[in-house]
Amino acid sequence: MARMTRTQVTLEESEYRFLKARAAETGSSLSSVVRGMVRDRMRQVAAGAPHVWDVAGMISESAFSGRDHDAVIYGGDPGTSDADGGGTRPAGDGA
Repeated sequence: MARMTRTQVTLEESEYRFLKARAAETGSSLSSVVRGMVRDRMRQVAAGAPHVWDVAGMISESAFSGRDHDAVIYGGDPGTSDADGGGTRPAGDGA
């Protein structure tokens, strides 16, 4: 079992009654019910997070290209790079 951390939570009476009823229904502790609900929510959030492949290529109508990344990072004019004399890298970076 994973390492657990003890915490204290303040609940409204209706929330407490709900959790106690769920614990009684399942024959488990209130803490176990809360942990299960937290794990369920964590899975929902993880499932809803976009994967890199879900967002790749979303911006297809743009003048920006991967070649412009130095301009974005270091500042300068997109479309120029050190390779074509644009000099978008900061002075003295050793590159």
